Amino acid sequence: MSALVVLGSARGAPGVTTASLLIAGAIQGSLLVEADVAGGVLAARYGLGREPGLTTMAAEPSEEHRWQEHAQSAGGVAVLVGPDAPDAAEALWRGAGLRLGTALTRCDADLVVADLGRLGRRSPLVGAADLILLVARPTIEHLVTLSHHVPRLRDGSRARIGMVLTGRGPYRADEIADALQVEVVGELPDDPAAADALSGARTSGLSRSRLARASIGLADTVARSARVQRTFSSPEVVAP
Repeated sequence: MSALVVLGSARGAPGVTTASLLIAGAIQGSLLVEADVAGGVLAARYGLGREPGLTTMAAEPSEEHRWQEHAQSAGGVAVLVGPDAPDAAEALWRGAGLRLGTALTRCDADLVVADLGRLGRRSPLVGAADLILLVARPTIEHLVTLSHHVPRLRDGSRARIGMVLTGRGPYRADEIADALQVEVVGELPDDPAAADALSGARTSGLSRSRLARASIGLADTVARSARVQRTFSSPEVVAP
């Protein structure tokens, strides 16, 4: 059985994919799942094919899904790419979501990290998760929207819920934790140079960046929460 960590946002684009990549890239034995019903971006970003991936895994007739046969490498991170078209992504999860969720929780990866993108239509992975991480900027717009999602997530999942704050804002982590009654498990800084490395614009210096250093602390917390042995890789692994 694999530990399952899902990441999603309630508003805008606060860096869910970046946080997911950094966590999966820092913990050896992780599998990254592109589960965004709005469509994936990793195939285009890393020059990967649209297949193999979640589509081919969903089409496999066997109940014993061999995820390694459907994974590709996004800069050294094993990833199951999702469809990039929103209609195709939504149809995939509507038709095969429960089966995929079961297969992912039963696979032999040490940790499965699922990038849900923006929270909206209920993903079957939320109910199966061991840890739900809500990614948000510490601004009033993000936090008010997030406050409406937290009760629904608590009602529908047994998972622990935490927050990852990205970038700058007027509110401190302790203020946010008190207001939403959700633990802030990590903070990732705005770091445009490191973001360029993650998007493939350049490949050097990521491991020395502020973003990479902050991600190690976040990955450590995630590993402990998911009861995964903390065997860490250099964050350079996620540079293509």
